[in-house]
Amino acid sequence: MVRIKDIAEKCGVSTATVSYVIHGRQGKVSKEVRERIETAIAESGYISNQSALSLVSKSSGLIGIAVMNHGENKNIMADPYFGVLFSYLEKEFRKKDKYILVILDQSVDVIIRDARRWNLDGLILCNQMKDMMIEISSQFLNPIVTIDASYVYEYDKLVQIFIDDFNGGYLMGQYFLSLGHKNVAMVDDSDLEVNRHRWRGFRQAYMERGVVLGEDCHYIIDINKEKFRDGLDRIFPNIKNYSAIFCVSDNYALQIINHLSQNGIRVPEDISVSGYDDIAYSRFSIPELTTIRQNVEEKAVTAVNSMMRMIAGKSVKHNVKLPVELVVRKSCREYCK
Repeated sequence: MVRIKDIAEKCGVSTATVSYVIHGRQGKVSKEVRERIETAIAESGYISNQSALSLVSKSSGLIGIAVMNHGENKNIMADPYFGVLFSYLEKEFRKKDKYILVILDQSVDVIIRDARRWNLDGLILCNQMKDMMIEISSQFLNPIVTIDASYVYEYDKLVQIFIDDFNGGYLMGQYFLSLGHKNVAMVDDSDLEVNRHRWRGFRQAYMERGVVLGEDCHYIIDINKEKFRDGLDRIFPNIKNYSAIFCVSDNYALQIINHLSQNGIRVPEDISVSGYDDIAYSRFSIPELTTIRQNVEEKAVTAVNSMMRMIAGKSVKHNVKLPVELVVRKSCREYCK
């Protein structure tokens, strides 16, 4: 087992100097010596003791990622979007010598308890409701980054990262209109007003062309309240009569395409279907799914960089809106009477 003493002897420096480099106190060491020590550490395979480092630096090296399921019918870890997001967050934090602790489907009390128990350096809050986010931020004093919140909450220790959901819905509305679709619907996953940005953008595109989309063509399958299959069976008699359906996610879109196929309805020959997110499965489905792409990697990189800047006491942009783009594949076609 390689010790700090071994590294010091190899580099011809004191153990204190090696310790400064390991603990990030690099201002006490010249660039030449620091690089020599870092090379020796890499070549020797030395692994620092994180518990010991935590005692010295008063930093655990852990970032909590708290994700709310919001209901027993939803399994976040089975959702392809969150699998991709978590992998990018882990990758980017590891580059910064930080590690993640995932906290699933917990109350505010449990999130705060775990944050204090593990002495978390920061929290990433995903899919959180506003009241919970405010309560958590009032009790957890270290930096917080929110991802995919549907609201803006001005607070100097928070960074909120959004995607431009209104424009995503608007782009899909424009695309449907370019194909001649006016008898359209959207299948959404929440009836909460704060979550309706994609629906508002979709509807706005039609309003600008003189077509009014009412709530009667806005269908909700909230899997916090019912199983997806039950919700789909409930709305199927109605949605099968539209020429095009915009889904709040690729996950919903792919399941709807499968359900339509099982009932003898072809996509896109009989009904055009589009999704949102551009998960990997959207490129492998039959037909390949037209969707709105969000850059999940950019979202994760932005979250990690913002967190690290806050930990370092540097200035940050507190509200970050990331762009989306339309991806046209084969699940939509021109409207034919």
